Amino acid sequence: MQSSSLVTSPVSEHPRPVTRPRARNLSAQSARNRRRSGNAILEHVFTLLPTFALIFAIVDFGLVLFRWSTLQNAVREGCRYAITFQTSGTNGQDASIEAIVQQYAMGIVSTGDTPQHIFVNYYAPNNLTTPITAPAGNTPGNVVEVSVQNVSWAWLAPISGSYGAGVPFFRNLNPITLNVYSSDILGGYPAGVSSVTR
Repeated sequence: MQSSSLVTSPVSEHPRPVTRPRARNLSAQSARNRRRSGNAILEHVFTLLPTFALIFAIVDFGLVLFRWSTLQNAVREGCRYAITFQTSGTNGQDASIEAIVQQYAMGIVSTGDTPQHIFVNYYAPNNLTTPITAPAGNTPGNVVEVSVQNVSWAWLAPISGSYGAGVPFFRNLNPITLNVYSSDILGGYPAGVSSVTR
């Protein structure tokens, strides 16, 4: 049997020299920090202003597009209703069409608006420039035009309204005016009906 001897050597720890912190020039450092904080505020201002302008412009354009598409859908539905010669209750055809437009307009326009915004016109197929004013304008074969006109929309953010001022295709501070139209040819009268009151 062999015996082995384990030799261990004591670990000697050498103390590290104690280093004292160097004295700092606090007045120079605080002035530097003040400059840094001033720069940070200035950088935030230069970043936030364009960011908010972009956000407001997106919201403004989005709301205008929403109103335009809602009104376009409303006059389209009014036109679809018109070509079937339907009427609601004792109302004539024009009042019934205007009520349908109001129903689909989500409160943007109303039949009681002053000045009036919802219009129903009838045209002869061979003259699409002059509306028929006679009571019998809503006869089969004529063209019905349902429109919402002169709906004003003021910009929410003046900064997005003033972008590109002086350039015709950009926006300006004046409210935008929305005009939407839909037209179709009147179909035949429903069965058993020979005329519909306008």
